Amino acid sequence: MELINDSVIQSFPLDAFNKRWPFPWHNFHEFLTPEGFSQLYAEFPSLEFFEYHENLSRGSGQRPHNRYYLAYQKSIYKKDDQMGGIVTSEALTPSWQQFIHELETNKNYQDLMHRILGNQPFEMRYAWHAGMSTNEVSPHCDNISKIATHIFYFNTSEDWNMEWGGALIVLGDKLTPVQNPDFKDFMTSTPIKILDNHSFLFKNTPNAWHGVKALKSPEGKYRRLFNVIFEAKDS
Repeated sequence: MELINDSVIQSFPLDAFNKRWPFPWHNFHEFLTPEGFSQLYAEFPSLEFFEYHENLSRGSGQRPHNRYYLAYQKSIYKKDDQMGGIVTSEALTPSWQQFIHELETNKNYQDLMHRILGNQPFEMRYAWHAGMSTNEVSPHCDNISKIATHIFYFNTSEDWNMEWGGALIVLGDKLTPVQNPDFKDFMTSTPIKILDNHSFLFKNTPNAWHGVKALKSPEGKYRRLFNVIFEAKDS
């Protein structure tokens, strides 16, 4: 069973993506096949693999991004001899192993990312996040080493109520020069769909401001996602 829906990639609106304001982004529906999404959803890594990030400092005085975090193979937050919050390929279920393999070998997806990034050499890394009540992602732009990110959401309308929040918000027209703005400091805010096999792909630019307001979910309910991060690679 293939997990990636090639027809969705082949119909990707590249011109519209590149022209999108305030930065290039696209909200996919069913990038994963329905069967593939169900399998990955059911086998999302257990929280016992994650480490909780609480009040880690951020640059420019931005509020911390508290969350459960799990890196694939190695973590940007750890030295090589520290294994907390890291999962190896062997510890993943076959479906998750296959998904990562498909991301790296699917010709349509790789070709699309090369076109989006102007054939800039890149490396891919992966991380899972789980957010709970009070967790937020304060408005920010990603580090310049991240040239694009594809976020796969693993909540459904059966396990998550959007009244609890959780939508990533695309922010535009920043009203202040500070680099630690709040959500009210933007003229526009566009929420992204996250439930039922949605994913969000965006290209990092100086205007790629985004965030997630503080969650209001009940105990035991988690906002779950898988990040595919494209980082600039020296040619």
